[in-house]
Amino acid sequence: MIKYIAGILIFIGCNFTNAQTAVSDTQKVVVSRIVTIGNKVTRQSIINRELIFHVGDTLPQFVLNSAMVRSKENLMNTFLFNFVEIDAINDADNKKQIIVKVTERWYLFPVPIFELADRNFNEWWQTKDFSRTIYGFYVTHQNFRGRKELLQLSARFGYAQKFNLNYVLPYINKKQNQGLQFTGGYNRNHEVSYSLSDSKFAFYTNDEKFIRKEWFAAAKYTLRNGIYKYTNLAAEYRYASIDSSVLSLNENYFLPHQTYSQYIALNYKFVQDKRDYRLYALKGSYFDFELGKVGLGLLPNEPNLFFVTSTYKNTLKLAHRWHYSYSIKGRVAGPQQAPYYNQRALGYFNDIVRTYELYVINGQHYALFKSNLKFTLLPQQIVQLPVITDPKFGLIPFAFYLNLFADLGYVYDDVFASTNPLANVLLPGVGIGLDLVTYYNAVIRLEYGINRRGETGLFLNFTNALY
Repeated sequence: MIKYIAGILIFIGCNFTNAQTAVSDTQKVVVSRIVTIGNKVTRQSIINRELIFHVGDTLPQFVLNSAMVRSKENLMNTFLFNFVEIDAINDADNKKQIIVKVTERWYLFPVPIFELADRNFNEWWQTKDFSRTIYGFYVTHQNFRGRKELLQLSARFGYAQKFNLNYVLPYINKKQNQGLQFTGGYNRNHEVSYSLSDSKFAFYTNDEKFIRKEWFAAAKYTLRNGIYKYTNLAAEYRYASIDSSVLSLNENYFLPHQTYSQYIALNYKFVQDKRDYRLYALKGSYFDFELGKVGLGLLPNEPNLFFVTSTYKNTLKLAHRWHYSYSIKGRVAGPQQAPYYNQRALGYFNDIVRTYELYVINGQHYALFKSNLKFTLLPQQIVQLPVITDPKFGLIPFAFYLNLFADLGYVYDDVFASTNPLANVLLPGVGIGLDLVTYYNAVIRLEYGINRRGETGLFLNFTNALY
């Protein structure tokens, strides 16, 4: 109703030519038919799930236009398609046919693995030690049976060995709002971090045998409420053991004086995701709230921990080609005397204050703020490779973004503070960066910045900083 009134006001305030356009935009039309082109593998029901208009809907033209834009973003956020186009063509008597054209990705990937054992490329670059490499293969089907199911098997060898199986069923009912995920695996390592030194990992290595072994299995139930809201309930069992030589270096690696730990963990998470493109948002917001319990008191050597985590992200368009993005995340955990194995705060995955890529700041509680002032240096372009004609690979989209970033973090730690000097102090990081966004979920970031210690550096990363 608000949008409809706004359309009338625009009509009154415009000249005759614009008034003619406004009348056209506010005139109600009927969606008579939806035609999908290009979904050779993906089932129609999976595509229909992401559309926010349906056959028989009667709505103003400008509302339909907005719905087509949003539906295109929803389809791109399934990560099933390289390109999506949605257009309306005239039918008869104010009726519209909607044409949904998709270019499917290549879904089955048997891919060799070559990875680094360190947390990120920047940490590995300090030593450039190619013995710290992991190799293997993974086979992934990202659209198994055309139902957006994910089936993945991976095997990693070398410096660390990991064997994982993951199966995701996004929808198990006719309403397509309930799903399941099952995962499990086995990991073993020649090297473990047993403590921190100057907020960096202190490692113990034994090339003759594996000094840490882990088994895990997990199941997750997902409820999708509408398009943008998700509720996840998960349960996990994990068993980990270490060699006694590690215990001699840190008797609190697990519970005191124990060489193994096992636990059952329960997790609840609510997500509301309204970003235009989850991989690299230029508009929209994200919110999550998570509760976790590690250890139920049912098993020997089981820790008793809990945590509460929440994240809010938003991206605002300031002007043509200018955007401002920010992210706020916090976690509270307890009890304070958690084993080293279960202590994590900043420095893992994407929970990093930029310019501190070389550091790990463990602790019980933390807060993290990230921000980008973003300029679209080169809007998305599409290049056709001269040799490869298959659109799954031959059409390459890419865009470049220039960023000024300012991050701020804080970790509270009263357990390992003596070897963790970056805890219990503010952690500012500022700098400039260049982002490349291309197909198959690839983001490459090159950033230069300075941290609170006055250290400057050039950092290379392969995820969106605010993902």
